[in-house]
Amino acid sequence: MRTAVHRVCLVIVASVLAASTAACGRGSADKATPSGNASASPSVSVPALPDVSRFDESVREKVRSEYETLVESRRKNASPQALSEAFGRMGKLLLAAEAHEASRSFFETAQSLSRGDMRWPYYLAHVHRALQTPDTAASLFEEAHRLDPRNVPTLIWLGETYLTLERAADAERRLGLATELQPTSPAAWFWRGRAALAMQDHAQAVRYLERALALNSSPAIHYQLGLAYRSLGDRSRAEQHLQHRGDAASIVPDDPLMDSLRGMLDSGAAYLTRGLEAIDRRDWAAAVANLRTASERSPGDAAVHLNLGTALFLSGDRPAARRAFETAVKIAPDLPKPRYTLGLVAESDLRDREAIEHFTAAVRLDPNYLEAHASLADALRRNGQVDASLAHYLRVLALNPAVSQARFGYAIGLVRLGRFRDARDSLREAVAMYPDQPGFAHALARILAAAPDDSVRDGAAAVRLTDKLLESNRTWTLLETRAMAAAEMGRFEDALKWQQAAIEEAGNAPPAATAHMREILSGYRRGVPCRTPWRADDAIFSPRPSG
Repeated sequence: MRTAVHRVCLVIVASVLAASTAACGRGSADKATPSGNASASPSVSVPALPDVSRFDESVREKVRSEYETLVESRRKNASPQALSEAFGRMGKLLLAAEAHEASRSFFETAQSLSRGDMRWPYYLAHVHRALQTPDTAASLFEEAHRLDPRNVPTLIWLGETYLTLERAADAERRLGLATELQPTSPAAWFWRGRAALAMQDHAQAVRYLERALALNSSPAIHYQLGLAYRSLGDRSRAEQHLQHRGDAASIVPDDPLMDSLRGMLDSGAAYLTRGLEAIDRRDWAAAVANLRTASERSPGDAAVHLNLGTALFLSGDRPAARRAFETAVKIAPDLPKPRYTLGLVAESDLRDREAIEHFTAAVRLDPNYLEAHASLADALRRNGQVDASLAHYLRVLALNPAVSQARFGYAIGLVRLGRFRDARDSLREAVAMYPDQPGFAHALARILAAAPDDSVRDGAAAVRLTDKLLESNRTWTLLETRAMAAAEMGRFEDALKWQQAAIEEAGNAPPAATAHMREILSGYRRGVPCRTPWRADDAIFSPRPSG
């Protein structure tokens, strides 16, 4: 139902940690005083050099050099325009280094010197987004929009900020303009869909998010679309999309102004950003190359090693991915995601005992880690620890009742434990919840037709379920279930016909399955119904992610 690779991508990429940088303080004003230049404002001063001790060496040198250039421009009484550029460059460099508080005063001075330049309120708005002052950020984005009404990234960021402020109508107004100006922007349609969701206009949200998905297949878009379909009562489509999980913050516009910041640094953070962008576009080679460099520049950053492991895993280099994840665990032993990803690697290599250890560690570190609970439940069930698996399936359903895989796993776990009545009741509930997922109805039909518990069987209901399923899908397993139902009704001639058809259809079935089918056929000839819904070694009891 979900692949290991997909889960790595759904769980890791959507939960990336930002590169570590320290907020830098501001100090006293520069002592240089302009004289004899009427074009420069005597009130403009240069803040003290921010604390650069925690930056990479290359970044420290760039900050010092840019600061010296700014001080020199101010000492020489440069024109307001030239000073605005100098202050702005310093602010951009600090913003690129994620020193948000330190960058603010430089952008404010740049803005005061050049009121008609939309860049400075735009960058200041991003500073205030990072500082979690969205009211100020919205006002600054509005100012940038006033100065450049056709700049689409400004409109998208403004819409996102209004959503943060729970001003959905204002967000819709700005995002609607963004989609008019740039109808090929997936970010514009995505955030307009989020605005429609916030306004409870779920049908419109589906339309907008479908447009976004046609332009970008990001898991984050799938997930929001699933929420919209669920609100409309379309559970089948909702479940299809809710299987994907991604961070909405990963959907950003094509933004030349913000992109220009990335080239200013030769640091681990810059390479991390490039690596994540390469993962988003599925360029594994570029992702690995950039993230390797990031890990060399920031060897103590667990997030970098975590994402390097992701890129390596997705590129097919599992041994190297394992080493990267192990490094992340050593750096941050209390971080659950590296333990989870190590479990996925072990699972892919068929090392289930190790996978269970890692998944267990992940849920211990984060009891609400849905994906880790789901993986642990499957691993426990396929390794015979069925009773232990049930609690983890129930935890998944408590965290997200829409996860149908957990509901199916729970029901089949009950079957494995011989709790056929409980399994029947659980599957009946699931059939009502997921009428478009035939696996639930098929499993229920098997229990109703062949459970060893006399009080559980209902041959007539099993016939109705299988006949309906056979209208749209003819597989050997369904044909075999139909034979079981006929035998339970005492119609052994019909059972023989259905079972023979199943054997003929099962040309590529495993030899053990074919032998079992012939054994059941022999029983029908003697008037003996089937009382084993599934063979003990049936794959349904051993969920193994494909990938």
